[in-house]
Amino acid sequence: MAITLDTIVNKVFKVVKNGYDNNEVEAFLDEILEEMENREAETEKLKEQVANLNRELEQAHAQAAARPAAAVAPVAAAAPRATESFELVLSKAKGAYEEIVAAADARAEEIISKANEEAANIRETAEGQISDLTEKLAALRKQTADYYASVKKAVDAQAASMDQIKKLL
Repeated sequence: MAITLDTIVNKVFKVVKNGYDNNEVEAFLDEILEEMENREAETEKLKEQVANLNRELEQAHAQAAARPAAAVAPVAAAAPRATESFELVLSKAKGAYEEIVAAADARAEEIISKANEEAANIRETAEGQISDLTEKLAALRKQTADYYASVKKAVDAQAASMDQIKKLL
């Protein structure tokens, strides 16, 4: 499946318990979207440059064909330079594209790594909080059980006292 700008903009993730923070995921997708938009704009710019150079080359060929034989020699000498210039620009464009892609890939790796670290820290913090709360809950349950036992003992003592009073009457 080809990933397009629309794919990123319209992507919806399922919400699951203990999942990733939706805001962080959306922020990450926004960064990827911005980078892809930049790449797409750069690609369009390079395509325009290639199209312009192709037009110039076609014009040079048309002019060379329209000139008399005496003038063909200078144009013929210019045609290889135009071709070399086109190839040089195309080579530079490819190099720039590769640099942009490499930089974007490195940035994406950095962002993913940072997101994974943050997720691990959040998970560790949450696990610690769960452990603390579990201990507090156990302590509260023990206090409740102790309180219940003392109340039952007091009620039983009162009941025994009432039974003794009844016997005396």
